[in-house]
Amino acid sequence: MERLSGLRICHLASGDLWAGAEVQIASLLGSLHCFADLQVSAIVFNEGRLMEELRKIGIPVTLFDESRMGSFELFSALKSHWRQTQPDIIHAHRYKEHILGVLAAKLSHNPAVIQTYHGLEENLHGIAALKMTVYAGLNTVVTNLFGQGVIGVSEDIAARLRRRLPFTQVRCIRNGLDVERVASTVDGALLRKKLGIPPDAFVVGSVGRLSPIKGIEDLIKGFGLLTRDSAANSVWLIVVGDGPLRASLNQLAKEQGVAGNTMFLGERRDVYDLMRAFDVFALPSLHEGVPMVLLEAMAIGVPIVASGVGGIPEVVTDGQEASLIPAQDPQAMMKALRVLQSSKELCERMIEVARYRVETQFSICVTAGLVRDFYRELLAAN
Repeated sequence: MERLSGLRICHLASGDLWAGAEVQIASLLGSLHCFADLQVSAIVFNEGRLMEELRKIGIPVTLFDESRMGSFELFSALKSHWRQTQPDIIHAHRYKEHILGVLAAKLSHNPAVIQTYHGLEENLHGIAALKMTVYAGLNTVVTNLFGQGVIGVSEDIAARLRRRLPFTQVRCIRNGLDVERVASTVDGALLRKKLGIPPDAFVVGSVGRLSPIKGIEDLIKGFGLLTRDSAANSVWLIVVGDGPLRASLNQLAKEQGVAGNTMFLGERRDVYDLMRAFDVFALPSLHEGVPMVLLEAMAIGVPIVASGVGGIPEVVTDGQEASLIPAQDPQAMMKALRVLQSSKELCERMIEVARYRVETQFSICVTAGLVRDFYRELLAAN
């Protein structure tokens, strides 16, 4: 089945969000697109920033709009499209895309199908939890029956997947970053002025989707403890991102007495500029794979406080590239922030070590090369 050159690879993604997984998809496809022996294309289920970014870098993108098509229509469209284009490999992201992709692939021309797990299931409630359970269970069955390969973006995720998917080849390929594209020319002090933050303030920042797994509640509580221990107007919190918890997080900030020095900026396209205004980047997640925003903070040059969960300790070491704390521990968050607030020397050392590590060990070029090797390995065995 394998060709000596010009392997046709079709990525399948929802594209409804612009979060860490979507940033990684865009970066990965951009790097894969540079290999002369790969022909890379994509199908997305939503018109949004992912589709926009892929087209900017020259990736052929097809839109099958799930807001106008039911699951059976999507399935039929995928099957018809792949019968015409004949990809050698279909690379899916997230459950729905993988389930539909596997079934459509088997009824088109039977290409190899793989999936990337960018993270594990979130702790949801109600209908959302039921829907997630159904999708996860069905995805496991489909993968064990028909999937050729699975990528976990951290060894933590890959180890769990090996137990869940004993009949599928599982590979750990960590996320990578295009360091040259993570740049900002905006002066942090000027941006603070525009935001109305005092020039001598200590600014804690976080970037991510406002969902339970990101642990922003614990950051706000820890920030509240830090505020009570600091001079008036000397500490500020900036939260960048949007999601289902935005209203409740605003309310929590009021309850903690920090609403006056907490900013919820929503989704922004100037994230790298905003990071320049942070004195510390906080990542209080309950679980993560290899979060792109962590790699971005390392490249931008911001000291980091993060939960020591999931794949985060695979990227940074406590006391070297970052300060790692237990998840769901506002007291630990407060103490770690206070240490960095009081030690400029520690912050500068963390920045230097983190920048070196992300440049040498988490390059998107390395990630793309490993993914390409996995493609050829799967095709050779198929």
